[in-house]
Amino acid sequence: MISRERVKRAVNCKEVDRIPHFLPDGKENDLIWLWQDHPEPRMDWTNKGDHDFMIDCWGVTFKRMAGGVLGRGEVYEAALNDFTAQADFPFPDRNNSRYLQKSAKLIVENNKTENPKYCLGVMPFSSMNEGIHNITGIEKMFLAYYEEPEHLKALIARFAAAQRESIKKLKDIGCDGIMGYDDWGLQNSLMISIGMIREFFLPHYRENWAYAHELGMDVWLHSCGNIIELLPDFINAGLNVIQMDQQENMGLENLADAVDGKLAFWCPVDIQKAMIEGTNEEIELYSKRMVETLGRNKSGFVSMAYTTPEDINHTPEKLAVMCTAFRKYGVY
Repeated sequence: MISRERVKRAVNCKEVDRIPHFLPDGKENDLIWLWQDHPEPRMDWTNKGDHDFMIDCWGVTFKRMAGGVLGRGEVYEAALNDFTAQADFPFPDRNNSRYLQKSAKLIVENNKTENPKYCLGVMPFSSMNEGIHNITGIEKMFLAYYEEPEHLKALIARFAAAQRESIKKLKDIGCDGIMGYDDWGLQNSLMISIGMIREFFLPHYRENWAYAHELGMDVWLHSCGNIIELLPDFINAGLNVIQMDQQENMGLENLADAVDGKLAFWCPVDIQKAMIEGTNEEIELYSKRMVETLGRNKSGFVSMAYTTPEDINHTPEKLAVMCTAFRKYGVY
């Protein structure tokens, strides 16, 4: 199989010769993960005493300790403070084609190779749930479910419409799949009731994912926390791949049983427990279990590593053990 075929079969839960890989070990991988450029911040990081401040393209003010490591820091001031004013809140021009030019060039170059990789494009408007609470603050968003539900629904619809445009843009440059980001879980439960997710968000997921399928693309979604209760709804709405960085709070076998071969997983070894507390031997065995459970039908599992391991104390030695194990045990 060529890489593109291998990934497409795996994420559609069809048998493959081996699991597809996206690993940082210098060996051949099967997919290209394409992040898009975006508008510049309204104000770059500026020092003001003990803290640095930055205003992003949405108008959200972030702060971090002066001289701290690079990163977004914490939200200091929301961009949208009044949900009743949401209709007039301007969105940045993230779907502008100029921000997809680098990805488009990489796809053209990839398609000329003897073994073209699967091209996974992150949508410029990648989030609905997170997209909103990033600009309003999560407390205001939680209150809006009860105090301003119609305005919240209208704002979600605006994000969903922008996301549909993102989907079309990624199709136009030749992506095989699209990826979104919406964390829905706390450690032990969903953030809000599943009934509220079904009322406020699932109709938009269903519409947008169906649109992606009509255009011939697979749908990938990152969502962490304890979301096992939500997976059947995601399957029914048309999701192909769930990307999650933790599994031990739900259980590998429970996850595999919950999706029943109808949803693929793109995961590293559990980043909170196994990769922190596990010995090298335990990490190898956990990797093997992931292949055997999440990929139990010789399909439905794609390997990966957490993208910034240094931020969460994953040692190079443990990462090497995980990568070696995925490549060793992922052959069917």
